[in-house]
Amino acid sequence: MKRAFTLVELLVVMAILLIIGAGLFYAFRTVFRQSTTQALVAKQEQDVQFITSTLVNELSTVGFGIDRSKLQVLNNGTNLSDVGNAVIAINGSQIAFLSLATRRDTNAGCWGVMDAGGNLATQARNYLFKDCDSSRWGLPDDTSRVVCLDPANKALKTDCKNTLVFFKGDKDYPADFVTRYYLDSSPTASKLCASGTLTLFKRVGSDTSQPLVDCVGAFRVRYITNQGYADSVSDINSLVGIRLCMLLQVGGRQSMQSNIENFTDSCGGSIVIPNEWRYYRWAKVEVDIPLRNIR
Repeated sequence: MKRAFTLVELLVVMAILLIIGAGLFYAFRTVFRQSTTQALVAKQEQDVQFITSTLVNELSTVGFGIDRSKLQVLNNGTNLSDVGNAVIAINGSQIAFLSLATRRDTNAGCWGVMDAGGNLATQARNYLFKDCDSSRWGLPDDTSRVVCLDPANKALKTDCKNTLVFFKGDKDYPADFVTRYYLDSSPTASKLCASGTLTLFKRVGSDTSQPLVDCVGAFRVRYITNQGYADSVSDINSLVGIRLCMLLQVGGRQSMQSNIENFTDSCGGSIVIPNEWRYYRWAKVEVDIPLRNIR
């Protein structure tokens, strides 16, 4: 007869699993937040969920800490080189946008309210509303490490009293806060990847591009306007969000072929699926991301 687990044994097993799960989470988070030469490979659905949630969190910060003069789109929002004067541009499998929340700094995405005396009147918090350490911001004497915006209209201010302040550190605003996501080949891509897949890269400002995820079959971002999904947008006031679309390989090659779920029309329609890819498992990602920092 098989012996049943005691409550203590079950608790021990659960604790071990939690430790392992937490270790994986922080390991993955480290890859996304630190410079690395090796990207993630989705080996199970949990990995896909983590990758997706991380991308959604970053893409949702479009416009965070950006002044009113740059909260616009130019050339129908399709010219990536416009970003810096514009807040966002999307072209095929590439997106570029402005945000003060995507750099690899513990204070990235942190903000606060400055009072009439030049002091922070509130606890500094990041865009996820977690407390930040503002001791190295230099306030109130030095305002060179923050961007100061008028709370009424988001206009850029040189006098930071009675403004919203956003941490930028010693980086140049806005050039060092142009964030790009794009697909490209990678010399360090995993050997598990199906032929024809690419690596998703992230680049912030002039920093070295960072490989994030290997074995990507497709990566698309589209605009969501008040008229629906679109590849271009002419007016920032009609832009309400973006649609993230990805096809991620999950695990290695299998002995049997399987069907692959293709993109819907909201992601720009289906892609051509190589027959070789049917020997792999795939996860299709389609998610709408509201943009709350562009008004």
